[in-house]
Amino acid sequence: MFSQSETTWEGLIQVSSSGELTLRSCLKKYNSNKSQKGQIEMKTISKLLIIIFTISLFNSFTSSQWVQTTSGTSNFLTSIQCISTVTNYAAGFGGTVLKSTNGGGTWQSLTSPSASNINKIFFPPTGNATTGWVASVGVFKSTNGGINWVQQIATGSFSDLAFVDLNTGFAVRSTIVSKTTNGGTNFTNINYTSNSAITANRIIYVTGQTVMILGVDNANDTTFVFKSTNLGDTWTQIFKTPGVFFDMKFVNLNTGMMCGNNALIKRTTNGGTSWNTITTSVSTDLSGMHFASSNIFYMVGSGGKILKSTNAGVNWFTQTCPVTANLRAIHVFSADDNGIIVGAGGTILRTTNGGITSFVQTGNEIPQSFSLGQNYPNPFNPQTTFSFSISKQEYVQLRVYDLLGKEAVMLVNENLQAGNYSVTFDASALPSGTYFYRITAGGFNEVKKMILIK
Repeated sequence: MFSQSETTWEGLIQVSSSGELTLRSCLKKYNSNKSQKGQIEMKTISKLLIIIFTISLFNSFTSSQWVQTTSGTSNFLTSIQCISTVTNYAAGFGGTVLKSTNGGGTWQSLTSPSASNINKIFFPPTGNATTGWVASVGVFKSTNGGINWVQQIATGSFSDLAFVDLNTGFAVRSTIVSKTTNGGTNFTNINYTSNSAITANRIIYVTGQTVMILGVDNANDTTFVFKSTNLGDTWTQIFKTPGVFFDMKFVNLNTGMMCGNNALIKRTTNGGTSWNTITTSVSTDLSGMHFASSNIFYMVGSGGKILKSTNAGVNWFTQTCPVTANLRAIHVFSADDNGIIVGAGGTILRTTNGGITSFVQTGNEIPQSFSLGQNYPNPFNPQTTFSFSISKQEYVQLRVYDLLGKEAVMLVNENLQAGNYSVTFDASALPSGTYFYRITAGGFNEVKKMILIK
């Protein structure tokens, strides 16, 4: 935390921006009165430093949500590929390719592989982190982290691609899957459907020998799901539904989701044979999704919409977004909740806590017991504030439920130190009605009622 040069107490004080004035004033007072009062014990200053550093670091962590970062471009960004929480790639219109080596804090423009729009940038999860491909008019490969690109397929507008490893991969356009088993040196074209009206929106490698395609007949407003169980050599149509779906992901062989226009969401638990419709509080187009873990799912869409599910896609709640731009793609790491979203106008958003609603610690007192306060104001429109107290360190969850008992929002999902806290909740995305909010912290549970009136 401290550099070797910061060995004096004055040097240590400079590190804490939140506690700087307090500590500086303490030392000034001490220096002006030390002849009368004598030397302050070192342990007293040490305790003061620890308290202020703890409050400063803790409050900055809990306040972070999705924040906008400068991308250096105004081009529409269509794809995000996170190699790690440190190294990330983004790509989009006009051949744009960006790279970040500090977790999405800053971005540099890389050599463009194509003057055409890039629909996907992909680096295999099991391979060299510097080797990847882009789908554009043609398919291009880089073996040095995007510094240089080599064209591997020259013709055709490719909408998506996915690689199993550094050798086996797929690229799709219209009704054709182009498959390689030697890193793109050669591709074999395979027709996944005979219906010429269908265009592939997504191809995803699930696991083992299973690959899935999301195909759309835009003229007839119909979406199809195709499945291969032999790594793309043969394909079977397994599902058909009205509506246009833009993205599809599978968390395992059985559980998957797809999202589309007018807030269309469907979920399967039997490998795509049948799908159930999922309803949410939003009505805008949903264009991208990502599974951070087996239970934590995210979706993004037009108008700056960000949705999160903590129960494997059964229920969804909205997250605060600092922009109203159309969002296209998202990636979030489950281990530490670092995530990045890209979209229109060069938009890049990042989070370090999974995009949770902000909450702050109020005061330094340690409460004697656990408690949950009544929200204020109540009734409210559309914002209200919750307060709660934690008497010892516990993993805390604060959730909002509708009258049917369905989870609407997860407000807090953190391991918290003892203290008093407040949470501001914006219910703009929810309809008027009666809601319940519940806190769980160790063995402590409490539920209270509130009313939203619009």
